[in-house]
Amino acid sequence: MKTLNEFRQFFSEQLSRELAAAESARKGTITRAIVVWVVAVPMAALAIWATSSWMGKEYLVPLIILNALIFFFLAYMLWREILSSRKFYNLFKGRVIEGIVRFVDERLHYIPHRYISASTFVKSRLFGKPVHKYEGDDYCFLQLENGSFLEFSEVHALTQVREGGQKRYEPVFEGLFSHVRCPEARVGDIYILPKGLSEADLYQPGRLQTFTTENTAFDQHFTVYANSGAAVRRYLTPELIRGFMEFRERHPDRMIYYASHGSEVYLGLTAPSHLFEPNVWESLGDVKSLEQFFLDLSELMSLLHVAADLSGEPVKTEAPQPA
Repeated sequence: MKTLNEFRQFFSEQLSRELAAAESARKGTITRAIVVWVVAVPMAALAIWATSSWMGKEYLVPLIILNALIFFFLAYMLWREILSSRKFYNLFKGRVIEGIVRFVDERLHYIPHRYISASTFVKSRLFGKPVHKYEGDDYCFLQLENGSFLEFSEVHALTQVREGGQKRYEPVFEGLFSHVRCPEARVGDIYILPKGLSEADLYQPGRLQTFTTENTAFDQHFTVYANSGAAVRRYLTPELIRGFMEFRERHPDRMIYYASHGSEVYLGLTAPSHLFEPNVWESLGDVKSLEQFFLDLSELMSLLHVAADLSGEPVKTEAPQPA
């Protein structure tokens, strides 16, 4: 996996140019918005003065209300056509974020506005709570010649709860969620949950037992549930345990979820907020945020490499559309 210093060099040599183009588009968007407001406000005031002078002062209040409605309609159109324009957003996602994704692993394909399906999320069996609201972003996938298929994206899954007669949403999972379809079925079912969660938190877990490892530090922070000791011995490798522990040492406030059953492997890394969503009012020059996005993707791919075999060559033909 590439290092942070390598990413900084990549940013300096290539990504900074793409970021400059996106920043220019952002400033242009704000400039157009300001020009519209500078013209619209005096025109609205002039219209009120002119119509009241022509129709008489007794119509001043209705005219003010009418012009206010027109003004708010123009404000809405300004927001819709300029401030919420996808041009700036797509430029940033399509050049900057895709550049980081390809830098992490050039085999990855990137689709900004897609995300892992809710059905795939539920099929992981990692989350027992019902999902009432589901959205995401930044979908990545790759397919290998040996039949392996990897996909991951940012996911925000929420469940609806009632409290004091009021409805509100609570997070089920928020962060990076990944799914690997292996070419062959795996032995047994195995789940790794953060300490504090139990088998009851899983979705239709089946007959599972709790397993401990020889790593006491790992057992202090994670619980292993499986229906086969062979699955634990085969798939809970020292490399995977080390990856879990290194991630937790770097991010003690974030959680890891892991599941393996059939030919499917699932891995989720929670995140405190949206990973990187550009805001037209904020400068894109925050390199630290880009570095964090790179680190998040690198850590996910590193864990996936030890959780499943992703060493094969990508499919040579045209990139397949994700399922």
